[in-house]
Amino acid sequence: MNKLLLILLLFSLNVTAQKLDRKTYYEYSENLEFRIFGINKQRAIDRGNGYYANNIVAEKGRRFITVIFEFKNNSSHSQEIDFNEIYLRDKNGELHKIDFVVMSMKLTSRTNKLQQKLNANKKRKIVAQFRPSFDKDEIIDELVIGKKIIQLNYK
Repeated sequence: MNKLLLILLLFSLNVTAQKLDRKTYYEYSENLEFRIFGINKQRAIDRGNGYYANNIVAEKGRRFITVIFEFKNNSSHSQEIDFNEIYLRDKNGELHKIDFVVMSMKLTSRTNKLQQKLNANKKRKIVAQFRPSFDKDEIIDELVIGKKIIQLNYK
């Protein structure tokens, strides 16, 4: 009897779990596309640098969202990605803005970290953290870029 319950439990977990479709590319602009490589939820995030780091903790039952984007420049010239225009929308319709951006494998001296440049015919992973926090059980399924609303694909 216990084995049967265990099998039913495992089957129900697989049916209800949703996975993001990492193969789907979405359009950012005419020659620039992206895919969502991963979405992470965490209770605390760090801000600051060196000895002056500040830990920000979400309220109980809430989580901060980190999205790993992979941008792909299909043009023959550099493209600018403005993260001031990218938002996540929660189930209540509230927009959550990007608070922190870092481009993988690249050091930059830009003063505006929310604007990144991607060279011609290159791909790059960019990590963005959103604030304020979301309900910890909420599924992130809507991205807003400027005036475009993008529904994220799940398997």
